[in-house]
Amino acid sequence: MAQVATVEAIYQDGVFKPLRPVRLANNTRVEIRIAQNTEAIIDDSDLGPLAGAFPELASLTDADIEWAKDQWQRGLQRQLDLLRDNGDTE
Repeated sequence: MAQVATVEAIYQDGVFKPLRPVRLANNTRVEIRIAQNTEAIIDDSDLGPLAGAFPELASLTDADIEWAKDQWQRGLQRQLDLLRDNGDTE
């Protein structure tokens, strides 16, 4: 019996890209039924000229964002430590 799930995706450069992670093995064959979503997920009318320029960002999860924040904070702390260490040697 086939499992059925609805997954929103973006069609980009000839490829359907899910907006959330899916648990499928590589090369798993699936059946896709297309229903175009005419409602905007977010109102991008006030985002300026870059509105819609990076649709792949819509697939980022909270965990992805937290990981990026952690990496940024670690890098910033390393830079601050280096600056502090260099200041002590002069």
